[in-house]
This record gives sequence, structure tokens and C-alpha cells, in this order.
Amino acid sequence: MKNKKLFISNLAWNNSQTEKVLEIIKNNNLNGIDFAPLKISFNWRSIEKKTFEYYIKLNKNNLRVNAIQGIFYKKKFNLFESNKSEKNKIYKHINHIIKLSKILNCEKIIIGSSEFRDNGNLDIKKSDIIFCDFFKKIIPILKKNKIYLCIETIPKKYSEKFLFNFQHLVDLINKIGSNWIKINFDTSLFHFKKMDLNLFKKHIKLINNIQITNKDFKHLERPNKKIINFCNYLKKNNTIKNISLEIIDNNTNLRLLDKSIKNFKKLLNQ
Repeated sequence: MKNKKLFISNLAWNNSQTEKVLEIIKNNNLNGIDFAPLKISFNWRSIEKKTFEYYIKLNKNNLRVNAIQGIFYKKKFNLFESNKSEKNKIYKHINHIIKLSKILNCEKIIIGSSEFRDNGNLDIKKSDIIFCDFFKKIIPILKKNKIYLCIETIPKKYSEKFLFNFQHLVDLINKIGSNWIKINFDTSLFHFKKMDLNLFKKHIKLINNIQITNKDFKHLERPNKKIINFCNYLKKNNTIKNISLEIIDNNTNLRLLDKSIKNFKKLLNQ
């Protein structure tokens, strides 16, 4: 039974190839994309206008945006080094991202960014307090705009120094205690460390976005056993509706992109 909505991140292609890629997406009957803003612009200054133009293009192709990602790219923010003035800049930027969400008619924002949450040599307990206090302060604007913020665990392999353990993120999400702040679960966790699927099942109510990612964000040519087993669980779970494929390839290999999407759909019986 085809009960899932499937998406692919626009990190998988160069913006100059968007028209060709949208044809592939449509031909494979995907529902839309995850949207990284700076894939369509060199900077954040003109992003609202370009985002609106991009939305019109997607809408003409009957495609929608599942989530916004890459929200701190090129901003050089660091949560643990920021003074009050710098934190206000971060809050202002998050407001900017929420505006983009409204333009795109999208209700989810993904936060990864190891640079943003690099806690250096800061004590873990103090880091947890700073982290939770920061996100608690943005709950009102999320609630007002009905936007979910989905925080991601990132493996140490990708220079993550703070949130590389799934259980740690679960603990922080519970401490924040808001229905508007959830988890983005990325299968990159499977590639460098054994992941207990029972842990995922136990905390599934905290998960509001799922991204299927091959090792090193490569095309999904030959899905490994871990991804296959995870997708076997997903396709049987009726509470999980939206699933994305994340690939990073600025060169745009259309053949591999098409093959990856087909494999993605096959894994989920869609």
C-alpha cells in the first residue's frame, strides 16, 4: 500500500540543472523536495525573492516542500560562543527562515550544523543548559507560526562534537518539552555506529522528520543492509508519513539521481 509521501533534498543537484531534475522527480512520482536555501542563491540577502520564484516553479510542477534545511550555511554562528548580541542575530535569522517557510507553505525546519553547536571544551552539563535555554526561547514563534523545528544527531565522522549520540538528543528534546521541537532522524547514524532500532521505536513520537542517507551522502546505487532493514520497518509503520532521500552532489549526475530515486521508492514499496 502506497501510504508514504517521498521527497528528495535539493542538495542532490546543481541549481542550473533544476528543470531537468524536476522532470526526473515528476517522472518518478515523488511528492517534492527538502529545500536548502543557499542552493538557489550565493547569499542570504536576496533569498526571499528567489525562494518565492522557486516556489512558483515547484507549484507549477505539482511539487511541495517537505522541510527547509541548511539554515545556518555560511552564517558562522556558534551557539556556545555567542554573547547576547550574537544570540539576537541567531534569533533574527531563525525568524528569517520562518518567513521562508511561510513562502514555501512548509511546516518543518531541520537544524543540523556541527559548526553552530560546536561546544569546544565546554562542560557537557553546561552545554546542555545553554542548548535547552536557547531553543526554549524560540518556542513561542514556532507555535505562533505552526512550524516544527527538527534537530538532528550527526555522527562524529562529520566533525560533530556535541550531538553525536541519539539518546543524548532524546534527553535534550525531553528537557525542552515542546511539541514544536522534535527530531530529524538521519540514517547517517547507521554507517559509523551500530544503531539499536528498538531505541528508534521507543522514541518515535519525538521524531517528526526522517532522511535516508547513504554513507558519505553518496547516491543510493546499492542500498546497504542497514538501510534496507530500516526501510523495511518504515514501510510497515503507518505513523510515519513523510520520508526524504538526502544526497549531496553539486555536479548533478542525472543517471545516478534517477537510479537513486527508483531504489529509494523500491525500498519503501512506493
